[in-house]
Amino acid sequence: MTIRDRLSLQFTLLSALLLFVVLAGIYLLTERYRRIDFRARLLDRAVTHAQLFLAQDNMSAEKFRDVQNKYPLSLPQEVVRIYNDSDKPVFIQIQNGSYQWPRGIIDQARKSRLSSWQEGEKFTCGLYYIDNSGNFTILASAVDTFGQQEMTQLFWVMFVAFFISIFILFFTGRLFARIALSPMIKVMNDVKFIRSTSLDKRLITKEGKDEINELAVTFNNLLEHLEQAFEAQGSFVAHASHELRTPITAIIGDVEVTLAQPREAAEYRSTLEGVLTEAEKLSELINNLFELAQTNTGITEFRELRLDELLWQIKDEWSTRFPDSHIELHYTLPEDTRKYTVQANNYLLFVAIGNILRNAIKFSNNGVVECRLFIQNNNPVISIRDGGIGISAEDLRNIFQPFFRGGNTFGYGGFGVGLSLADKIFRLHNVRVVVLSELNRGTDFQLYFNR
Repeated sequence: MTIRDRLSLQFTLLSALLLFVVLAGIYLLTERYRRIDFRARLLDRAVTHAQLFLAQDNMSAEKFRDVQNKYPLSLPQEVVRIYNDSDKPVFIQIQNGSYQWPRGIIDQARKSRLSSWQEGEKFTCGLYYIDNSGNFTILASAVDTFGQQEMTQLFWVMFVAFFISIFILFFTGRLFARIALSPMIKVMNDVKFIRSTSLDKRLITKEGKDEINELAVTFNNLLEHLEQAFEAQGSFVAHASHELRTPITAIIGDVEVTLAQPREAAEYRSTLEGVLTEAEKLSELINNLFELAQTNTGITEFRELRLDELLWQIKDEWSTRFPDSHIELHYTLPEDTRKYTVQANNYLLFVAIGNILRNAIKFSNNGVVECRLFIQNNNPVISIRDGGIGISAEDLRNIFQPFFRGGNTFGYGGFGVGLSLADKIFRLHNVRVVVLSELNRGTDFQLYFNR
């Protein structure tokens, strides 16, 4: 069943239920009014009989004529009895038929003074009437034949109207569902023609905040991200291929030249040293690519990690690799170690912060690199600052792109993978990175952890 059919069916069922409740309410209220109205008319007939036979001497001539005019207007199957205190019927001229109410009912009507009840289709009312000629109990009964006929007609009118309305609502619901879903159907038809080779296409959006327009905007945002991801993937493959090809080409070229003719031992040694250098670059690049790919595998092995201890480990590592470096650690921390303990993957954070520290050492030409750990807004912050060549404002926007290198980094080794790898790791750990830099005045990487 399609969405349109489900919407149409739901609309029809809901409308039918609402219509049924309304019609049932109207019918029940009308039936209740009919009963109340007929009881009132039956009571009026009992009072009319009492006034006609018992209160003539207490009424004016004009009032009595009104009572006489009302008396012939009897109700269907009307039966009226007037009983004295001895439960004997009086005024035989008004008796119709031989019906006699039981003594218990007469006593109940006398005690209640005014009562009414229903037995089957017959309504009965009792009236205790006090007159100067004595006390009397008046019982009147009748059947609301005309009212029942009207209610039967009303029922069938409502019954037919109900099913006709359902029929109309069903087709109206299908029409409304088609109109309501037409924008979504258009979106679906437009999406069918979007392929991996046409991610630049976008859905047409309009002004407004309706749900279909919001869906189109959301899908356009998704297409934007997919297009950027595909472009980034293509750029990554191209740059990786280029960076891998360069050392391999150098190695093959050196070996071919060396083997072209006999050489001295010193020349072979020089060639092997060159091959070793290029192989080391190739190994470093492959390791960086492996680490970059590893961050995309969704590593979730997080444990409690003290950032002060992590910084000591990173300092020891890079101080050993670069003996001429000058790394200074400064801690401004509270006594509570929980303030600077985070949930993290030790290896990945070690790699990410280590890459930033290595760049600081490299681009400051082994100058002083200041590493600070402090608390801000109840969260730990790491600052790595150097006094090196800095980053231009134009390059600062692209430093986290894979294989990107600044325009002033010529002569410095590297492949442009380290910061891209660090950015992915920081995103994985929900760490906000702020980079402040000026050309020839150094760079400050600020890492804001969210515990």
